[in-house]
Amino acid sequence: MRARALRSGAPLACLLAGLPLAAPADDRPSIYPPAHCAALWEGYADVLGDEGERALAARFRAASVRVIGEAETDRLIAERRPWMRDLLTAYVRDGDEQSEELFETLLRNCARLEGDLRFLEQGGIPGLPAR
Repeated sequence: MRARALRSGAPLACLLAGLPLAAPADDRPSIYPPAHCAALWEGYADVLGDEGERALAARFRAASVRVIGEAETDRLIAERRPWMRDLLTAYVRDGDEQSEELFETLLRNCARLEGDLRFLEQGGIPGLPAR
């Protein structure tokens, strides 16, 4: 499996480095970066087509801009979007199991964060600085 993942070009170590170490409790807001979820959904749409994923990516991007600013948000998305395309290609086209597991983890983190978007859209999560 490792050789197949390396052949696919997916920079899995880089993606794993971006994952949070522990999932937040259900009663606390997610601390997963919204820009990472924007990159996930942009990369998803690049590989599998857009059926609303770009609109979701735009919501995550807007939330990220409120928290860390436009320049840093766009830098993170530009950095991670190609990784997400590689991940999706390895999972969907190559059937790579490790990529599938990583994609499912990213989906869970972004789904948790999607529930917190309303806080970010309304001016930020209490206790966290907003830009």
